[in-house]
Amino acid sequence: MWGEALIARNRSDLALAKFEEANKYAPNWGKLHLKWGKALYYVGRKDEARAQFGTAMRLDLSDSDKRKLAMRRG
Repeated sequence: MWGEALIARNRSDLALAKFEEANKYAPNWGKLHLKWGKALYYVGRKDEARAQFGTAMRLDLSDSDKRKLAMRRG
């Protein structure tokens, strides 16, 4: 949740460290990778963002998150 809060405050640069830390504890959480990709995209690291979105697609996501991801990849 810290990462999402930092994105909301336009601090995606700081959110990246929070997502890396969360990945140690929940590497198979689809929403984590979705939000991590969003933060990477906002800081201009688009190739890394696409990799996180790809990981998120392979994991469990809510229907809402699947739609968001489909629109972003669309």
